[in-house]
Amino acid sequence: MREVNPSFAILTIMILSVFSGAAIFANAADFPVYDKSSSSADRSVVGIHTPDIEGKDFFETAFNFQSREIDVSSKNIVAGIIPHHLLAADMIAEFFKNFEGENYDTVVLVGPNHENDGRREIITSRYNWETPYGLLKYDREFSDGIMDMSAMDVEEGAIYDEHSIASELAFIKRTFPDAKILPIILKSTVDAGEAADLARGIYETSEKQHKKVLVLASADFSHYKNSTQAQADDAESIAAINDSDFDSVYDLAVDSPASIYAVMEFGRFSGAEFSFLNNSNSALLLGKLGLESTTSYVTGYFVSR
Repeated sequence: MREVNPSFAILTIMILSVFSGAAIFANAADFPVYDKSSSSADRSVVGIHTPDIEGKDFFETAFNFQSREIDVSSKNIVAGIIPHHLLAADMIAEFFKNFEGENYDTVVLVGPNHENDGRREIITSRYNWETPYGLLKYDREFSDGIMDMSAMDVEEGAIYDEHSIASELAFIKRTFPDAKILPIILKSTVDAGEAADLARGIYETSEKQHKKVLVLASADFSHYKNSTQAQADDAESIAAINDSDFDSVYDLAVDSPASIYAVMEFGRFSGAEFSFLNNSNSALLLGKLGLESTTSYVTGYFVSR
């Protein structure tokens, strides 16, 4: 359990302006509607999303916190779980810090569609993303492969301001400067079957295209509980993930059971087991143990045998 870091107050001050998530300078109506079923659909048009998040100093501060070091050089890490609440930026940085020196062709980032925006249940983007570390390009080939095998579709107006995606982009670009991105958001109505189909599409596409892929669930865990209750919820969640208890996933205290299910299923296809890294909540990180409403965070890797 991550205890409060006294120096974390610096990071807390820095993120006040983005505490509720990232905003992008655009309106949903500014983006074209894309229909993959249309013979006239143009997948070649690429724009740029520019998240209004903190600059490089913010992320470098997060990476400078003391962290748990794990040697991943001899491990085949195929997936992972990270928070998207930037109050836990040091935990996100800790997760990525262990990858330094590693390379992936594509990072598939799966998170909740918090507002259930858009027409589709499973939504992606064909835009590139600006980060403090440079442009993070989307993987058109990989995206097309999955869209041909699943219900995933493009809706820029739904994904452009989703902080489960925007919060993670700088960490990804800093850690894997040559990797491409495939962001995917899932509505709360995505069921286990749909999540499993998505995982299968990601896995089979990676095999067909011979790409080294890292699949990440961007998810926050227990909400609106005090710290003690949040820790109890998290213990159940961590146990279910560790035990590959798929039947319990949709009963867990997490903001996107579908994202967790999809990443667990991808791990199963890849022959991977979960390796827990860290767990905390906003009361512990802020040093305010009396908070009655917290958000909790879990990080960990799926390591292929």
